[in-house]
Amino acid sequence: MSARKRVIQAFNHEEPDRIPLFCQIIMPGFQRELLNYWGDSYTKERKYKLSYRDYNLEYKLGFDMSWDFDSFPTFIPQKHMQEHPLPKLPDDNKYLDINGRIYLKQRDMDMGGAYYLGNYIDTEEKADYFHDTYFAIEWEEAPDFARNINKRLKKFPTDEFVPCCHLDPILEPLWEGLGLGLLIKLIRKNKSKIKHYIELRAKKLITAAKLNVETDLDIFFICDDSALKNTTMINPKYHREFIIPAYKQAIQVLRKAGKYVCFHSDGFTEPYFEGLIEAGFNGVQSLEPMAGMDLKFLKEKYGDKLCLIGNIDVSQLLPYGTKDEVVSAVKKCIRDAGEGGGYILSPCTDITNSCKLENVLTMISATKKYGKYPI
Repeated sequence: MSARKRVIQAFNHEEPDRIPLFCQIIMPGFQRELLNYWGDSYTKERKYKLSYRDYNLEYKLGFDMSWDFDSFPTFIPQKHMQEHPLPKLPDDNKYLDINGRIYLKQRDMDMGGAYYLGNYIDTEEKADYFHDTYFAIEWEEAPDFARNINKRLKKFPTDEFVPCCHLDPILEPLWEGLGLGLLIKLIRKNKSKIKHYIELRAKKLITAAKLNVETDLDIFFICDDSALKNTTMINPKYHREFIIPAYKQAIQVLRKAGKYVCFHSDGFTEPYFEGLIEAGFNGVQSLEPMAGMDLKFLKEKYGDKLCLIGNIDVSQLLPYGTKDEVVSAVKKCIRDAGEGGGYILSPCTDITNSCKLENVLTMISATKKYGKYPI
């Protein structure tokens, strides 16, 4: 069975030939270890490169799909940014983005190009300025966006491997720019203002969704980290009141065109699930076990409404566990969520630099061995 058919059947709550495998991204340190392990036997194939994203490692490892292909077709006109430059920070090693997030320029490329430090916006006045200046605008659309994406996809073997696409999140950049303190204050004391900020961001997301339905991409992710260990960042009732309506408008556009949309957040996200279902998400990814996400419970309660993706621990199991422990964890995930389809196994976060190579290889081989249908 092709990877694409295997993944689509899982999303449709049907049983494919086996449980599919998903990977977020592979961090650079682990990539080097993997390349050293393969040595001369590794050959990079041009066909598994899509724009700037190279999926050769994920494909050769045996995954069926992976994310990190950004499809953001809207941007602020260059003239507007020249007329309204972002505030310059006194430390040249730090910079701001349009959300008001402070980043540290990262010298250690194993950890990525930049590191989020905290919020710049600490008053309502600053929050108003950033949203009025950088979000209450007419977004410029990338010319021939869908045609250019589809041209690249024609050269990519999407039956053999499924690239997934990111769309703009709502809550994560908002809380990172304002800080949780100011965000919660506005939610409680000035609902009309926070709704305005979210509506501006939703407008951008909806525009992107309308442009992306013209592409041949099948699966989209909204990666919106908004939970902690054993709890959510904001009260689920506020999440459902403010965030879900914004998601819903964009997801309706994508679902109507036959696309699949997944929600990602680390942490304990289960209290958000009823709202995510209301919004129209097809799947939820991460399901971090160390944060309290019980896969068996989630399957029993939500398995007919959401495709569940993840639940292999990356904080302890893959870095420090034994191969036998990895096999046991894979078997448990298959036993807890595999029956009837609607489950895709994956590490709950990126494959980090601290993960043991032998444990990642064991996770993949065990899934292919024990995840065959019928289970």
